[in-house]
Amino acid sequence: MHQTLAPLSALLIGLGLSTAVHSAPFHLTLPEQPKVELKQAPEKIAVYDLAILDTLNALNIDAAIVPETTFQGSLSKYQQAQYLKAGTLFEPDLKLLKQAQPELIFVGGRSAKTAEQLQNIAPTLHLSANTDHYMSDLTARTQVLAAAFNKEEIAQQKLSEIVQLHQALKAKTKGKTALMLFAAGDNWMPHAANNRFGFAYELSGLKSVLPLSEKTDAPRPATGSPEALALAQKNAEILKNAVKQAPDYLIVLDRGAVNTQQYAAKEKILSHSILGQSQAVKNGKVIFVNADAWYLTGAGLDNTQFMLKELAQAIP
Repeated sequence: MHQTLAPLSALLIGLGLSTAVHSAPFHLTLPEQPKVELKQAPEKIAVYDLAILDTLNALNIDAAIVPETTFQGSLSKYQQAQYLKAGTLFEPDLKLLKQAQPELIFVGGRSAKTAEQLQNIAPTLHLSANTDHYMSDLTARTQVLAAAFNKEEIAQQKLSEIVQLHQALKAKTKGKTALMLFAAGDNWMPHAANNRFGFAYELSGLKSVLPLSEKTDAPRPATGSPEALALAQKNAEILKNAVKQAPDYLIVLDRGAVNTQQYAAKEKILSHSILGQSQAVKNGKVIFVNADAWYLTGAGLDNTQFMLKELAQAIP
């Protein structure tokens, strides 16, 4: 979710506008991407990224075609049969899409690599979130969509609500620290501010006890391989050093709870040789965030509000 095609400011500079009437021409421009020009605002939209879908839905813009996946919260309506399911979050079903003839397609995150193929079916825009700059990027992406679809008023209202929630949360967490953890089975992976789920620090206002990590494009090592064992040892050392700094809170994203809401990590952390001895565990200051919201939906407009409220409720 980190990648983006251009600086945030360029998103706004390159913005095309549509008028309020339905029959007016529709223009939407993103940097380094083909300009979308339609005779009128599209009614049949396909969306292959849940953060984009969440933002469109928050702006009262309906998608007609979505991937086959689990839809939670405000997106649960997309489970209904009236919305065509064409492929997955990773692989859109090209045959079904050709038959459905969407007027506009959005990709991002997991589906971004399919943009070129989809351009042969309908105008396709890549609008991945850049969670290295979570709040400013969310604002830019929301404003791009809101202006194109003439939804500026509702966008401003929702963005203002998010700013208020964020400021109130940061007032509660000022001066406090945290360690963000991604739990997958028996593996507990610490995430620094520049890692995939490091946006937890920006959202919460909690200061990371981890230094920024070294970026690498190397694939994840195979389970049981020497490389995997070395990585596990490295993570254990990072955990030890982080726990020594006594973070006020642990924030845990349990991968096993995605689509199940079964948080096995809640029990496992208690007996973990390193984390179980942390002051945060002993003091009951471990926040198990909603796995579907954080792992599947991500940086959408309504989902961000949900995540901020979730953190605020967990922090006295």
